[in-house]
Amino acid sequence: MADNPTNLPSGLTFRFEADPSVDMRRALGVAINAFHARSVPFEVERFGLWLNDEGGKLAAGLSGALSWGWLFVEGLWVDDDWRGQGVGRALMGHAEAHARERECHSAWLDTFQARGFYEALGYVPFGELEDYPPGQSRYFLRKRLVATS
Repeated sequence: MADNPTNLPSGLTFRFEADPSVDMRRALGVAINAFHARSVPFEVERFGLWLNDEGGKLAAGLSGALSWGWLFVEGLWVDDDWRGQGVGRALMGHAEAHARERECHSAWLDTFQARGFYEALGYVPFGELEDYPPGQSRYFLRKRLVATS
């Protein structure tokens, strides 16, 4: 990479990191959230749901975030041995119930492999990013968690 690829003002140093550290990503997130807080206060509550088998091995899990009245499902994974047995559905149900308890009105997520699974749970597509990953599409889905009045 060029030392100064965009003719930055003097006093700034350009640095490229192929695999940025957790600390670097965290610092960037803090700076972005501080910027947003000047107009829209940012609050997030992160949570995780874990299922372990009898031997203590991770069988399934879900990570999520609650913010601005929305549940965002960051990731859902079920081990191959447990797929098709309602485990993913149960995790989603617990996440949605937790979000309702925390007064979230809706949920959203993105996926490129499990669109049908989420649609069966009542999620509706609202966007598509084609060819991500190559040859597939990433779908963005949402679901209303509470009835509208």
